[in-house]
Amino acid sequence: MLYRIYTEDKNRAKVIDILNRNVDGYTLIEAHGCWKKQWEESLIIEIVDEPIEAIWHISKAIKNVNKQEAVLIVKCPSISEYI
Repeated sequence: MLYRIYTEDKNRAKVIDILNRNVDGYTLIEAHGCWKKQWEESLIIEIVDEPIEAIWHISKAIKNVNKQEAVLIVKCPSISEYI
């Protein structure tokens, strides 16, 4: 499973620390997003093949650190291979 976590791009160092403490690998994608008609700098975090409990834990921690109303998790079925 491929998970995407959408969050505001603030406190990036703390977000990276949360990720480094909870998963071995991830991708950060800088983006521009809109929440309730307000534009913001955003991060899309991609994580592959981790338990959903870890994704929830990470998302809640990021939500708290960024003091956000919501963080979006998208689950994308995928076939992944490490070569």
